[in-house]
Amino acid sequence: MAATVQTLRRPPELLAPAGGPAALVAAVNNGADAVYAGLGTFNARRGADNFDERSLAEATRFAHLRGARVYLTANTLVLPDEMQAAIDVIDTAWAAGVDAVIIQDLGLMRVVRKALPDVRIHASTQANAHNAASVAALAELGAARVTLAREVSVPEIRQLVEAGGDTEVESFVHGALCYSYSGQCLMSSMIGGRSANRGLCAQPCRLPYELVDAAGDPVPVDGRYLLSPRDLAGIAMLPEIVDTGVAALKIEGRMKSPEYVAVVVGVYRAALDRAIADPEGFAVTEAEWELLAEAFNRGFTDGYLAGVSDERVMSHRRPNNRGVQIGRVAHASGQRATIALDRQLDSEDTIEFWTSRGRAAQRAGAMRQHGAVMRSASGGSRVEVETQVPVSAGDRVFRVANAALLDAARRTFEGREALERRATPVDISVRLVSGKPLEVVASAGGAEASAAGPVVEPARTKAVTADEVIEHVGRLGGSGYVAATWDVDLEMGVGVGFSALHRARRDALDALDALRLAPWSERERRHPVVAPPKGRGPSRPAVPTLVAVTDDVAEVAALLDAGADRVAVRIGRETVAPMPEGAYPLLPRIAHAAEFSALASWAATDGCVAAANLGLLREAVVRGARPEADQALNVANPWSARALDSLGALFAWASPELTLGQIATLVELSPIPVGVVVYGRTELMVAEHCVLQAAGACSERCAGCTRRRAFWTLRDEKGYGFPVTTDVSGRTHVYNAVTLDLSRALDQVVGAGVHAVRLDFSTETFEERVRVVAAYRDLLGDVAAGRALPGEPLVTPATSGHLYRGVR
Repeated sequence: MAATVQTLRRPPELLAPAGGPAALVAAVNNGADAVYAGLGTFNARRGADNFDERSLAEATRFAHLRGARVYLTANTLVLPDEMQAAIDVIDTAWAAGVDAVIIQDLGLMRVVRKALPDVRIHASTQANAHNAASVAALAELGAARVTLAREVSVPEIRQLVEAGGDTEVESFVHGALCYSYSGQCLMSSMIGGRSANRGLCAQPCRLPYELVDAAGDPVPVDGRYLLSPRDLAGIAMLPEIVDTGVAALKIEGRMKSPEYVAVVVGVYRAALDRAIADPEGFAVTEAEWELLAEAFNRGFTDGYLAGVSDERVMSHRRPNNRGVQIGRVAHASGQRATIALDRQLDSEDTIEFWTSRGRAAQRAGAMRQHGAVMRSASGGSRVEVETQVPVSAGDRVFRVANAALLDAARRTFEGREALERRATPVDISVRLVSGKPLEVVASAGGAEASAAGPVVEPARTKAVTADEVIEHVGRLGGSGYVAATWDVDLEMGVGVGFSALHRARRDALDALDALRLAPWSERERRHPVVAPPKGRGPSRPAVPTLVAVTDDVAEVAALLDAGADRVAVRIGRETVAPMPEGAYPLLPRIAHAAEFSALASWAATDGCVAAANLGLLREAVVRGARPEADQALNVANPWSARALDSLGALFAWASPELTLGQIATLVELSPIPVGVVVYGRTELMVAEHCVLQAAGACSERCAGCTRRRAFWTLRDEKGYGFPVTTDVSGRTHVYNAVTLDLSRALDQVVGAGVHAVRLDFSTETFEERVRVVAAYRDLLGDVAAGRALPGEPLVTPATSGHLYRGVR
């Protein structure tokens, strides 16, 4: 029965990136079923070329006439004063013809659902959906499709498809991997203010780091780029992925070139078609692997799709395109080098020498063989090239840009091919009967249109022939159509001017375009006005609740004695002790199916529980608990607080990316109480990979791992040390190098009306934790009494985070 159901499923959509107009044409012309693209704001790739209103409308027309769909990316967090602008962008894009909008911000989802109910919503991978309850929660907020976290395996995809019911599921299949779970990375934000949640990630995961053990000693590792993953390439697993029933397979790459898009989409189109037609006989050809590698690669992995999260996922030696090895330096002298080639090399190719002093890229340039200048040299031969840096015999040589491949890719989206490569087959009927108007009928995509010309008369000189009719009506170049069938009803002896045939053909195709575009052309902007949500009113607590967060149940009593009103205890798979009086569980950001039930069991009926995962929050509500939404759920505006309120949250911890003024607005307009973290090392990343594996062989027995008993450090090139640990599931947690301490601004935070302030402990000793709790207890008393606060922070160095600077 299952097999029968599977055969009836719609094949998955191949979804491709479109960083700009040229990339969109490249994607569509090479076989994409849909593309995703952004306008200049509110999209997670603000550094891409992107689109404006006019070019987006032209792009949707181009795609729709070729049977492809266009999705707008509105997948960033929305700050409190931006919701109207975000809705205006979506309203504009919908009127321009987009087929869906990809959204991260929970508040934006809720507003779109109410203000623009016709808009189809796709939840972004930034929403961190990797369990069935999260998919269900996003569906409740209006998502028709959910893009899963990249860390989900093929068996998990199958489970989520089955559990999702009518909610579609989308999975990444190729492209760059973030080290951290998407939507959970604050590293770029906290280091330089360029927020990944705002589309400006500076990619600190691609920078070099030194691994320092708990004793403070640097650890020898194989490579410097300890947070840099390989690129995902799930092509070999296409039959298994297709069999899950997933609705769409997504290729990453809006920051990549149109040539990259053309090559990768073309490879995946051919491979996906074969995987659907003959899953048992499917295999990736050597040529396809070559094309993917030449397009761009940091080394490939099927990684998380295959359930692999160890060192095979990582690219420690190189964070950028490594290209393909084409040979080695056989001899070098001065600025000349002889390369023993394993592959063909053209003079226009860009090559890179991997030397003991680093890597150097250059155009291959003029090549010589036996004294003769060559434009191309075959594999197995030797060529002499001029080098721009000193190289040595034995140095490896890579090609990082294949000129011939790039030229071939461009021919699919430039010039005449831009319009003709994916031309739509059209059935054409021409009727020329004496005494009646010339008629041309064009049929394509289930639509039929006709156009009439002048009345047909007997020929005055030479009668028109059927071949001439086909030749002149069939001049379809530039129209986006290609003739599929012909039906010519031609009365003998009649004549007609060729210009009349041309005009009737143009009119018929224009009418056909209009019919095929009718579902989108009738849209108009709605201009909805976004009203602020109704807040809780002017009531503010005289003194906010003081909450301390620990990972050790044994510390609860001491932290309460030191002045904490409540203590939240981080829950992991190894946490077994019951919650003591005054404590409540803080459930983690990550909860895959295998661990979900155990984690959710901490949500007791009528008990308080904090959830950093949307699915766990929803499950806590189902179990009758009183849930708080942790800051990992990215509450950046009051509409997001309202969305979580609709799911059952009773309290929300504000996003750490808000300024003081934005916090005040959130508190004022939120329907549920809001708290702020005022102390602690901000968790910057949570990753499925264990970075400590770089230190050597791993038994994969995380519970007994001696490495994870204390914090290690990732030290960057500026000397900053980022504490790092791994949990019992083998996940890496990276913390900020500098501790957040808002003690000097506590009066302003309290003045913003927050209902609770929180101290998040991680690397501190027990004594330090007790001291900080007692200090904040006293400081809250000073604020209530109107006394001045100290001018120095409690710890040095300290940061105020985004309280004053905000994010870009």
